[in-house]
Formats: sequence, C-alpha cells, structure tokens
Amino acid sequence: MTSLEYRYDESKVRKCVRHGSSYGKSKSSNFSSTYTTWKNSDHIQKPSIFSKMTSAFTTMLRIRRSATAVWVLALCLFFFISFYLPSSSNAPCDCSHDAAVAALSGNAYHDHNMQPGEDSQVFPSDKHKMALLIPFRDRFEELLEFVPHIHAFLNTQRKNHHIYIINQVDNLRFNRASLLNAGFLESSVDCDYVAMHDVDLLPMNPALIYEFPEDGPFHVAAPHLHPRYHYPTFIGGVLLVKRDHFRMVDGLSNKYWGWGLEDDEFFARLKEANLSIQRPGNLTSGNKETFKHIHDRRVRRRDMIKCYNQQEVTRRRDRETGLSTVQYHVQSIKEITIQNSPVTILNIVLECDKYVTPWCDCTENVGNVPRSHKKGEKSDDVIVPKLNRKTHITQDG
Repeated sequence: MTSLEYRYDESKVRKCVRHGSSYGKSKSSNFSSTYTTWKNSDHIQKPSIFSKMTSAFTTMLRIRRSATAVWVLALCLFFFISFYLPSSSNAPCDCSHDAAVAALSGNAYHDHNMQPGEDSQVFPSDKHKMALLIPFRDRFEELLEFVPHIHAFLNTQRKNHHIYIINQVDNLRFNRASLLNAGFLESSVDCDYVAMHDVDLLPMNPALIYEFPEDGPFHVAAPHLHPRYHYPTFIGGVLLVKRDHFRMVDGLSNKYWGWGLEDDEFFARLKEANLSIQRPGNLTSGNKETFKHIHDRRVRRRDMIKCYNQQEVTRRRDRETGLSTVQYHVQSIKEITIQNSPVTILNIVLECDKYVTPWCDCTENVGNVPRSHKKGEKSDDVIVPKLNRKTHITQDG
C-alpha cells in the first residue's frame, strides 16, 4: 500500500476516534497490529489498474463496500456485451426442422447455398449417380431420421447420389407408385439409376452396397433381409433400377391408391420383360439387424380400405397405365439441407380419373364389390401372391 492509502486509512481511524465512534475505540489496537504485520510483509504488491478503477468507481458512487462495486461493474459489462456488441460466432444455424416443415407444407423456403439437384460431395471414383426416390406423406419424424442416415451411409460407400422426397400434397389417397413415376420424370437426367426407397427403412449393415444395377434390378431389401416381408416375389423396401429398365417396363401402375400390391404388380412387369432381379448374398446380420424399421403402425395406420371394384382390379396385371400415363403437376420444388444432407422436395399434386379408378377417394364409404371369377382368366395376370402369413410376414409393424 502506498503512503497515500495509509494516510487515508489512518485519518479515517483518527476521524472515528475523534468523534467517539465505538468502532475506533474498540478496533484501534487491532488496526495498529494488523497494519504493522502488513507493513512488514514480504508480499507487498502494487495495486493493479483494475483495483484503482474499482476504487475510483466506488468513490464516485459513494459505495462503501468494494465487492458491491465489482458486482455492479460486472453486471453493466454483461449487459453491454449482450445487447450492444455484435455476435462473433460464425457457426451456421441448424434450421433443418423449420426448413423441412416449410418445404413440405409448400411454403417459400429455399436454401440459397444449394442449386437444384446439387450435392455437397462428389466422388470421381463412382462413374454413376443414383436418384433416391422417396414417396412421402405425413411421415415427418421418419424423414428427419432417414435423410442424414442414408446420406452418411452412401457417402461412406463413396456413392454419388441425390435424395428426392416426392411429397403428395393433394387430398386423394396415397399413391406410392404414381409418386415414383413422377419422381422418375422430375429427377435429374444425370442420375442414370434410381432407388425406389421407403422412408421408414434404414440400412444398417455396411455390406449392403447400393451398386449400379448393370445386370438387372437389384433388390437391396431382399426377402431374407427385410425385417417384415419374406415371401419370394417381394421386391419392396429398397429396389435399384437402371433408367433404361424403368422405361422399358413403363414404370409402375397408377391404379394403386391406398396401401399395398403396387410392388407385386411391378414384379410382374419385370418378369414379363425378362429382367433378372439380383439380390445380396446371405449376410450374417439376417432379417433382424440388416435394416432398422422405424414405422409404428399403431401411430400411423396404413390405408388398407377397399372400395368400389378396387379389390377386383388391383389383384390383376395392369396393362393400361404406367410411367407414360401418370397425371400430375408439380406444385413447388424446394431445395433444403437436413443436417448437412442436401434434399430436393417435390410437392406433387396427383390427378385421378374416377371413371378408371374411383377408389382414389373412398370418403363416401362405398363398399367393395365382391370378386368375380371369370372363366378363362389367365393365371399370369393374377399378381396377388398367396401368402402364409406365419411364414412370410413378421408382425412387427
């Protein structure tokens, strides 16, 4: 302590004694001994600039306790930094949730950092590019889990790819096949093969290779690997098809409104075109760990209603509709990223010819016409597989 500070303290004590303060009388001896000890200390340090500022601030505001002054000063500094100084953080905001909500609802959201169909990473070693076509409606939580997972999975395999969410935004029943046809037509021509991929099926085994299907359609989610369906003619879940082969069979039938059977009709088309379906070998993971099935049928029930003559028509091969006859229009196209995974969202409005498929809308609660048994009906036209549910279907939702 400097002499100036000592004289200040000493005069303060003298003042207290002169005015008869009990503090001065009772503590004068203690102060004297304390000062002597402090004066003889070997650890004397000159006051810092901060302490001088605190003392001046205390004197100016007439605050007797220096600790109070420190707290007031710190509080003022905090408010100054919080409200007046600009943020120095350059970390990008993860707006995946809001962006996906806006894009799927048709609102005007666009990621200006991405161009339509552009990908964040390109692998020169891969001479092909895959368009992942994801038929979609009201599966928002599943989408947020699926997109980052499949993007990372394919990047690990160094596969060029782009994800297309074909979102049905009309008021008709869900039509997975028509959405796949629309997605095929709207996806980039740079993608020379497509993956017809369910949003609720996540590949878990790295041995599942999303390879260019040179020798014919490649069924990644093979019956012996799929967590739910195990019958021999099953080709749903994940199917890779060359663009040439998809056009060869005229895509998928557009008659399948509601859930089920469009994959079985597509299998009949591939078989008729003499296209051999390739599948992975017997992986050690089997049908329990190869894929993660994230659909909960108790939360989102599948639309299995049959009305008008739907059951009669959809059990047979469709030779009238397909890629060349699909009717739709694109309401909007949104380019977003979900956890750094680029995605193109196609908001699609499907059109329905109610003279051909009146079951595209079953809101009138019209019952289903019983099946007719026509004489001379070709067995090849019947595409509904006869299943033993205990053997070929796992009841896991």
